[in-house]
Amino acid sequence: MKDMAENAIGKVCFVVEAICRIALVFMVCIVTAQVIARALGSNIKWCEEVMLILLDVMMFLLLPIGIKDDLHIRIEVFAKYFPYRVKIFLVCFSNIILALVSICMIRYGAHLMASTSSKFTTTGLPRKYLYLVTVISGVLCLVVTAGKFFGMFHTKATDEFLAEKLAP
Repeated sequence: MKDMAENAIGKVCFVVEAICRIALVFMVCIVTAQVIARALGSNIKWCEEVMLILLDVMMFLLLPIGIKDDLHIRIEVFAKYFPYRVKIFLVCFSNIILALVSICMIRYGAHLMASTSSKFTTTGLPRKYLYLVTVISGVLCLVVTAGKFFGMFHTKATDEFLAEKLAP
């Protein structure tokens, strides 16, 4: 059951990563077209707005992948000298903080979606859908963090942190 859940979450993360790769390629193409257009004395009016939207989408959608692969910043200057049980506590505490941040993303993202009725100036897209990405990211982050609580997604960085012995 645990392997099935880990594989399912891994597949969702793979799809999210593929979406972000496509968005990145699209961003590069748009910026290139904007540079060429400016060189020719023209301008793509919606370019900056779309770029900011795609950047926000990529940032929020890549959060759960960063959590799954332990790509977040870890400060181990003093923690590597702590006893094993304290290290376990620190890893669990970190996961609890990540779960709380995920819950805040879901709650406040939903609140922003409900209270926002404005639209982007150039494209006319409703801003509430940008906050929907925050909610989706929060749900994915919460699922990945819950998986970490159940022993899924072992990473080399965490395993080395927990296994690190003091040098004599």
